[in-house]
Amino acid sequence: MKKIIYITTTLVCIALFAKAQTTSIEMDPIEDFKPYSNFGIKQGINYSMMLSSPGINQLATFGYTGGLVYKYQNQRMVGLQMELNYTQKGWIEDLADIDNSYNRKMDYIELPFITHIVFGKKSLKYHLNLGTTFGYLLSEKEEYTVNDELYRQEYYGKKIDHKFDYSGLGELGVVYDSKIGEFQAGVRFQWTLTDLFETTSETTFTQTQNGILSFSVTYFIFSNK
Repeated sequence: MKKIIYITTTLVCIALFAKAQTTSIEMDPIEDFKPYSNFGIKQGINYSMMLSSPGINQLATFGYTGGLVYKYQNQRMVGLQMELNYTQKGWIEDLADIDNSYNRKMDYIELPFITHIVFGKKSLKYHLNLGTTFGYLLSEKEEYTVNDELYRQEYYGKKIDHKFDYSGLGELGVVYDSKIGEFQAGVRFQWTLTDLFETTSETTFTQTQNGILSFSVTYFIFSNK
């Protein structure tokens, strides 16, 4: 199922980009639109969790996300966006009245490839981003206390098995073209299609993946508009 979602997301992005290429004459006459590229800095915040089966109760876990963004707008409505991000993920278990605690924090570097779709012709536009992300785990930190062994999970004290991961992503937001440059703000959901821990017929968990909801603002500094 994970591979089907990933393949479908990738094919949709490719199809949208290809359609824009083949319909360029109809949509964007040369005299009305000139392709451009710009380069910017992204800053934002993550709300992350572990998507697991069976599920576990979790508290809000916030972290930083930010990096560099390159965007090539080759059509009025469709472009290509690439990013290089540093992002913090993790999860905190909500153990209620149990006298245990657990917290894991992870630092990743990620490389997203995105189809950037824009709606509107004024200075304030809406955008839809669809794409895929490749990530690498730089470091991890785990803190836990176990006073009741009955509630110890099998991943306590265990390092992440899969340092490389790939994800699908979707984002909704706005693009504002001002006199001092272009601003882009969006809310993004990213779901990892690679398990954090190895799963077998003998493990309790059959799914252990990162899930991230993030908000970010990108300021495009350099542009050839």
